[in-house]
Amino acid sequence: MRTLLAITATSLLTCGAPSAPTPSDDPADWPVDTTKTWRPVLSEPRWLIPGPTLPPEAKPVLASNNNADLILHDGRLWLGWRTAPTHFASPETRLHLMSSGDLGKTWRFEKTIHLGADLREPLFLSLGGVLRFHAFEAGTDMFSFEPKQEWRLTLGRDGTWSEPERWSTKGHITWSLKTRGKVGWRTSYAGNHYNVGAPSEVKLSFTKTTDGVTWEPVSGDGVVYTGGVSEAAFEFDENGDLWAVTRNEDGDATGFGSHVCFAKKEDLGRWDCGTKSSPHRYDSPKLFRHGTELFLLARRNPSGPFDLGRDELTFAQKQTAYLATYSSSSKRTALYRVNREQRRVEWIEDLPSSGDTAFPSVVRLDAHRFLVSNYTSPVDWDVDRSWLTGQTIAAGTKIYLLEITFTAD
Repeated sequence: MRTLLAITATSLLTCGAPSAPTPSDDPADWPVDTTKTWRPVLSEPRWLIPGPTLPPEAKPVLASNNNADLILHDGRLWLGWRTAPTHFASPETRLHLMSSGDLGKTWRFEKTIHLGADLREPLFLSLGGVLRFHAFEAGTDMFSFEPKQEWRLTLGRDGTWSEPERWSTKGHITWSLKTRGKVGWRTSYAGNHYNVGAPSEVKLSFTKTTDGVTWEPVSGDGVVYTGGVSEAAFEFDENGDLWAVTRNEDGDATGFGSHVCFAKKEDLGRWDCGTKSSPHRYDSPKLFRHGTELFLLARRNPSGPFDLGRDELTFAQKQTAYLATYSSSSKRTALYRVNREQRRVEWIEDLPSSGDTAFPSVVRLDAHRFLVSNYTSPVDWDVDRSWLTGQTIAAGTKIYLLEITFTAD
């Protein structure tokens, strides 16, 4: 049964009230009956971008639409997304921001960001009643990974967005932002990512803020892992302990693939990621919690593990062989459960997805419902196309919304 807050917030969002109570995204605010067995049920997708509900000011809308982020703030649903000619870096890239008072049925244009360079990793943070939007600027060479500068915009009390301002350290990339316990939490990374030929020294950091502007290490210098890890999703369990799923794409002494990491609430800056990576790779990971269960949304490789166990190869040869095999295989976006006892990720179900896919964002609507955005190559033909094919076909990629509802058996 939904709480009165959830019913009120959902009804006000639906009728488009400009300033309605917003359901909390913090799982600590949503008790779930753990005596029942709950299972996730996925709705049909609502195709959004490109589509007829987009405000006319959001232009151009190019072939590749991906990297979308959602948040609920001040009674409205906010969405920011990347549009570009292809998946790869381009000076034509733009980030469009828009908002909705009826959970995505109609939209209001907010702002377009165009810097003449690539823009990625859009992320909202709502903290202390203030909404901020973040992204990082990359380069213009489609064959290079060139992180340059992180940018931030603030929504003013008058409803207008500020101009982009620089923040963070040059070359740093923020992967995940969340408000939990009235504190903003952040995973980010910096270093020689994609250092093909030798082990990387990428530093994964975990930081926090109470004002949304000034960030400080959770402990020490904030670095929780050094090696081949870049993207890292995180969530707190019912005890306040932290869990994370990493993407170990570059590889290091633990292998290639991913980790399930853990940190006690008394020492959140000390992550235990184990001594060996899982061979499976989970790109664009996002974690969320329902009751005492942790769930992951991330890319799935139907062909099998990323780490092929080719121990006869040198480290550099492994990097090249594993990346080539991975890029030439098909992809899906999937919902997973995190098995905390065994520290592993377990597949549940695929979302509509094919080819170039997986940059999920998830927001909570009430105790048992979650709204998800994701992108994909076309799913009505050649669904087993390779990841690389999906990144380059003229049909591009589209963004959709769907709901995950947990039902008791």
